[in-house]
Amino acid sequence: MVAFVINEWLWHDLAGDNGLQAQRETFSVVEKFPASDHRLVWIQGSRFDQKAWNLCKGTQPMIVQRIGRAFVLTVRENADRCLILTSESLIALPDNLASSTNVDDHYLLQAQLTVGGAILVSTDTPLREAAGTAGLHSLSRDEFLKTYF
Repeated sequence: MVAFVINEWLWHDLAGDNGLQAQRETFSVVEKFPASDHRLVWIQGSRFDQKAWNLCKGTQPMIVQRIGRAFVLTVRENADRCLILTSESLIALPDNLASSTNVDDHYLLQAQLTVGGAILVSTDTPLREAAGTAGLHSLSRDEFLKTYF
């Protein structure tokens, strides 16, 4: 089983912010993820978590709400496919990693450090580079889709 820490590109893709092709590709991940041996890791109440719930709100187009609902029912509520961490359970970020990354991304790195062997999946090249320098494994969105989905 591979554990993934994914940043907010997932929600932007699913909402259609990054175009129809990205929405289709990422929806395919939502469809296939429950049957995979993989697991998503995120922090309860984080920006990732907040954006997930925003997809389900009535202010979104109906198709986007349904995509959000599909994610909740097939991934979020499936303990075999997701691990939701609390802020109290997180490992502190080493000073060198904290100083070399944007404070808005610290929660992603903390989740990755807390779940040993987790892979960060991000569209943020400087974040992936900083993770790599710290000895953490990361993939771009495209590498993730090509390799795992």
